[in-house]
Amino acid sequence: MMAEPRAIPNNLVNCPVCDGYQYVNWGHVFDDRYGHPDSFELAKCQQCGHIMTLPRLREEDLPQLYGTYYPRKALTAELVARQAAQAQTLFARLTRWWMGGDNQGQFHVHRGEKMLDIGCGSGFSLLVAKGLGAEPYGVEPDPNVQKLASELGLRIHSGSIHDQPFPGISFDLVVLNQVIEHIPEPGRALEVIAGRLTPGGRVILVFPNRSSLWCRIFGKRWINWHVPYHLHHFEKQGFCQMAARYGLQMKRARTITPNLWTLLQVRSLRSEPIRGQPNPLWQVADAVPKESGGKRKHVKQDVKAIVLLLFVGAFGLVNRCIDLLGFGDSLMVELERQQDT
Repeated sequence: MMAEPRAIPNNLVNCPVCDGYQYVNWGHVFDDRYGHPDSFELAKCQQCGHIMTLPRLREEDLPQLYGTYYPRKALTAELVARQAAQAQTLFARLTRWWMGGDNQGQFHVHRGEKMLDIGCGSGFSLLVAKGLGAEPYGVEPDPNVQKLASELGLRIHSGSIHDQPFPGISFDLVVLNQVIEHIPEPGRALEVIAGRLTPGGRVILVFPNRSSLWCRIFGKRWINWHVPYHLHHFEKQGFCQMAARYGLQMKRARTITPNLWTLLQVRSLRSEPIRGQPNPLWQVADAVPKESGGKRKHVKQDVKAIVLLLFVGAFGLVNRCIDLLGFGDSLMVELERQQDT
């Protein structure tokens, strides 16, 4: 049952899309991945329909949140470097298209450009951009990434875009891969980003699409609510309305659905998540393989990996058709700064 409209709590800002202050309760949810103990609310703006996660986290809460719960502690510099090298092989582009893995902005950087990836995670995107002839910089709130950055020789600022990292540098491309939905005040972030662009600079953002077919089918069990990490749940029209307020015009937009997301969505229905407990479905295995089990065990693991790869790939035809219709699970939006008149 939908709750009556209520005023936004005093510790929260207004709706980033329309500046509205009236919401309806759209349902209670909790962290079904990594075991955050609290319960949260999906609140729908009564004026424009934008959905937010309440209570809203603050920018200063993010380092501790991601450092505690996000599963990057098992990553190694060797693994990240190997993944980046594999992403640049001749066969990789076709594979990414079929698997829905090309929903990442760094693949659209041009040689010689300065690229800033906000929320760059492990630094994978920076290594890819470097391999494409660009000059990459990154921003990441998760303190676990600093060790990787040092070992990989990457320029990653530990903190947020609001710290004004890399002073004096303007960027030809700013990338936010599955990031804008994590930012407490996305409009304020877009305003800062617009000020860091070169003339003719671009912003490529990728984020879950609340208007997707899978969201409509699975409702509250949709894996991309992903609370409390996802603070905003956008659809294309509302997002572009918000971006225009900060001088950023939509250049193009399309949906891309990672096949792995669909596999995880289907698998998530097999078990009921328990509040405050990490879900085994989302656990990251150790990055370094263990020496045990002998040849037979390794063969068995290889067969399982091949079967899983074929199963994930089988979603490709369905997802590529859904994407053509614009109802895919992930939106990729390219913005450009409006020219001064």
